[in-house]
Amino acid sequence: MRELYIRGISGLFYVSLILGSVFYDRLLYTLVIIIFSALAMIEFQRLVAHRSYMPVALVVLLVYNFYQSKIFTTELLYPLLSVFMAHFFLIYWLFSNKSIQLKYLSRTLLSLFYLGLGCFFIIALAGNDDHFEPKNVLLFFVLIWTNNSFAYVIGKRIGKNPLFHRVSPKKTWEGFTGGLVFALIAAFIFQNFHPNQSIGFYIIVAFITSVLATLGDLIQSHFKRYAKVKDSGSLIPGHGGFFDRMDSAIFTAPWFYFLINFKEYVS
Repeated sequence: MRELYIRGISGLFYVSLILGSVFYDRLLYTLVIIIFSALAMIEFQRLVAHRSYMPVALVVLLVYNFYQSKIFTTELLYPLLSVFMAHFFLIYWLFSNKSIQLKYLSRTLLSLFYLGLGCFFIIALAGNDDHFEPKNVLLFFVLIWTNNSFAYVIGKRIGKNPLFHRVSPKKTWEGFTGGLVFALIAAFIFQNFHPNQSIGFYIIVAFITSVLATLGDLIQSHFKRYAKVKDSGSLIPGHGGFFDRMDSAIFTAPWFYFLINFKEYVS
């Protein structure tokens, strides 16, 4: 119970900072995410024994150009494809029974595309000067946090069947299902307050977000097993480090950005 209490308090503080900043001021939200992302990148690079400032520089450069409306949504297709390729490699690495060692080039590319671009798309969800969309950020984090919170609580209470024992023994199918169901409920509630899209669209986005959030969590757990550590850091009581807290968001944000802008990419 004490662990759950500490986790809840620190999680609430983290949530308040993100949502409070995006609805107060777009620049403040950007600064908050850049700081959180930089800390997550430091923790990630520690896990894979790599050191580079390029991911942070890439995020700052992209954010500056995006906010100055020098980069438009359609021009982000190539960064998206770069992230997706990194994700496909990570999914292969996750499910492979082979012991794959990450070479220097792999660590560099993952730092840039998986971490750097993943964090950039968390910021890009809010839009730029021409089209500020804090509701996209709200929906994104509501779905991520609902999925992860209920997966944790339900898995801890009634979880019996391991989801991926080799990588994360405590994650269960019961927890995964519970997180998915409550994410769908959250999407249904969100649609009632913001009916600018059909309920079908929200359900599809919630389903994909829930699955990807779980994948992102498992991949981060795989990195920790690779480094033989329990947590990526200790800055957030009850959660570990910022990479522990942001793993699902970093992995899911590019796909979420693609989904909400799907019409622009296919038109």
